[in-house]
Amino acid sequence: MKQTPAPASAGWAAKFFAIWTGQAFSLFGSALVQFALIWWITQKTGSATMLATASIFGLLPQILVGPFAGALVDRWNRRLVLICAEGVSPW
Repeated sequence: MKQTPAPASAGWAAKFFAIWTGQAFSLFGSALVQFALIWWITQKTGSATMLATASIFGLLPQILVGPFAGALVDRWNRRLVLICAEGVSPW
């Protein structure tokens, strides 16, 4: 009986879900910090204009970069992209 070798990509799911889980927690934490910062600015200033301005500046990068990011990241080294994205994140 012929034994077939395990594919080189065996165990990919565990690695993927480890990275995915870490990234999910990171994004959730970043969203919480953004919400808290906007709420803090609103409480300190009492201004609806400042609430709107902080919200726009918080969401604008996601709106502008989001549509293109997926296509670009698919072409780049995903590990390096994750490291760089977490390294330059202001939160």
